[in-house]
Amino acid sequence: MKAILAVFMLFCLSPVFSAGEGALAFPGNLYKQNAQAVVILFSVPDCAYCEKVRQQSLRHIHTDPNYKGRVAVYEIDFSDSKRNFTWFDGNSYTGKSLAGPLNVKFSPTVIVFNAKGAVAGKPLLGASLPEFYGAYLDELIKAAWAL
Repeated sequence: MKAILAVFMLFCLSPVFSAGEGALAFPGNLYKQNAQAVVILFSVPDCAYCEKVRQQSLRHIHTDPNYKGRVAVYEIDFSDSKRNFTWFDGNSYTGKSLAGPLNVKFSPTVIVFNAKGAVAGKPLLGASLPEFYGAYLDELIKAAWAL
């Protein structure tokens, strides 16, 4: 029992699951964005796995020379029914009103879109090993560029 408690405490106190810099940028207006690929993390408040995905796979994109100026990264709280943003189609949504049409039910969910809002491939659900997650994310970004 003590061993299980020790592992649990180590897991909870691990920097991977501790609070980081907070949410990524809120989209505001995707209808007028210029990126060739748009990566959106759909999250909920206090999601430890969302923080893992933010830190290990998404925060670095804006500084990567292969992505700089070509990929935008945003975060939407899909439980939020108050904060509005403009979607690729020019219509106004909240995270909650968009979650249904996009079938977002799990946190974290990462979806990659092309510049016009077409989904580039199968969404990434949950958090996995950074090596695999990064490779899958890279494939989706390249798919968005090709659409």
